[in-house]
Amino acid sequence: MAKFTYDLVVIGSGTSGTTVAFEAQAAGLKVAIIEERSWGGTCVLRGCDPKKVLVGAAEARKLSTRLRGKGIKQAATISWTDLMAFKETFVEDVPESRLESFKEAGIETLFGPASFHDPNTIQVADDLLHASKIVIATGATPSTLQVEGQSFIQNSDDFLSLQKLPDSIIFIGGGYISFEFASIAQAAGSEVHIIHHNSEPLKKFDPDFVAALVANMKEEGIHFHFDTDITKITKKGEKLQIQGKNDFSLNTDLIIGATGRKPNVDHLALEKAHIDYTKKGIIVNEKLQTSNHPHIYACGDVAATKGAPLTPVVSMEAAFVAKNVLGSDEKMNYPAIPSVVFTSPKLSSIGISVEEAKANPDKYQIKNHNTTNWYTYKRTNEPIALAKIIEDRKTGQIKGAHFLSEEADYMINYIALLMKANLTLADLQSVIFAYPSPASDLTALN
Repeated sequence: MAKFTYDLVVIGSGTSGTTVAFEAQAAGLKVAIIEERSWGGTCVLRGCDPKKVLVGAAEARKLSTRLRGKGIKQAATISWTDLMAFKETFVEDVPESRLESFKEAGIETLFGPASFHDPNTIQVADDLLHASKIVIATGATPSTLQVEGQSFIQNSDDFLSLQKLPDSIIFIGGGYISFEFASIAQAAGSEVHIIHHNSEPLKKFDPDFVAALVANMKEEGIHFHFDTDITKITKKGEKLQIQGKNDFSLNTDLIIGATGRKPNVDHLALEKAHIDYTKKGIIVNEKLQTSNHPHIYACGDVAATKGAPLTPVVSMEAAFVAKNVLGSDEKMNYPAIPSVVFTSPKLSSIGISVEEAKANPDKYQIKNHNTTNWYTYKRTNEPIALAKIIEDRKTGQIKGAHFLSEEADYMINYIALLMKANLTLADLQSVIFAYPSPASDLTALN
């Protein structure tokens, strides 16, 4: 076996691994980065970015549908073939471009599965890479539903690569992936079903707003099957039949499993380096160091951190790890993190939940707003627009917020800025916003 020595070896070329590698190389370290699939990682190739391209088409379709008879003669229709070709323009050059950027920076690249040989050595094929420091940034992979006929279940990667949209699709799971893809597929013309094993989908979001979103999606034609456990999937001619308890049965063209994601660690041989992990990921401390080895770090979706599995959080953790790799000794501190479900309408959340606020009535007050009839939402004929703002009773500072509207993604980002600056809604009375705009509505939420 060939042996090589580096100051730093990074496993994974997604958002987190790339950030650490470039920061370390710029500081003068000798760096190698390893990728087993495609250079660039999940977010840009088969996650957030390509998904948002598809979301854009669904938004155009649904906006034109809402305005039909109000100046728009007919609703837009989606050409799936053209849409996927457009999506591909955002991803097709990424692997080659990312690889070239590593080479230009002087970062050595190795392609193939990586595994630990010992706590200081990574093996890739016949190469042994000895490193003073190692960063594990392999992300997460789709979980597999353990059920008879599971080979018929495809995943989110497959949906984002569909060359032809089938007439009917079933999504298994009640998380944001199912909801977003279902919204896209329905807008593009498919008959869509969502199956979830309990009655609480999108459990990290405000339950009142989730219920309102589900009701709205039902009105658009999406079918929900809650409290349904899948038992078997079989091939019936050209169709797939999915069966569940209590005589549940559906026939469909395509089944997408979206029952969560799991840390991508199976191939790493973590036991050879005595690295501890759980089903939530590699165990790390507040410095994102692994439990037994301070020279080995883990960040992003592969690590069991307090941060949500979101790209901005991954970037933040990576920047933090890069500092510590270069000699800093800081502890990770997470700010309030906004999260968005890109359905139609969109659902967003930041900070503490309404349940937590209700449990501490002396500390928090909740302001509920039904903004459906406000100008911002009436002009585009939105069916529903709701907001909940949670404030500290003593200071008036915002401690949480939840939105359900087509502008929920913008609104939650405004709130994130206010929370970071410890400002109140009352502080905005002296701010002049462009009018009319969603931002100018903020002053009326006080």
